[in-house]
Amino acid sequence: MKIKQVHFAWDRYEDKEMIVQKFQEFKEATGWDKRKMSVFVLTNFDTTLEQDLERIYTLREMGYGPYVMIYNKQNLPRGHDLKRLQRWVNSRIAFVAVERFEDFK
Repeated sequence: MKIKQVHFAWDRYEDKEMIVQKFQEFKEATGWDKRKMSVFVLTNFDTTLEQDLERIYTLREMGYGPYVMIYNKQNLPRGHDLKRLQRWVNSRIAFVAVERFEDFK
């Protein structure tokens, strides 16, 4: 089978220990890198910005490509931190160039 890319989702912060372990096992079993593995990260749904950043940083360290999706995005004001977070993470060039969200302008 020829597989171009696999997508996962990490919606609930509470599942961190189980999810991280399974992601590590999958990466070890396949040997793939972030070009083949992306993870949808749901934000603004029972999480804080700090928890969202922790998930994103964890995924990057593990070699996965995070992709931020915002719950109820239409109700956020213009320039909200979550919209900036989404722009930073989902723009692969910016995500690679700027290591920390706090440094993203």
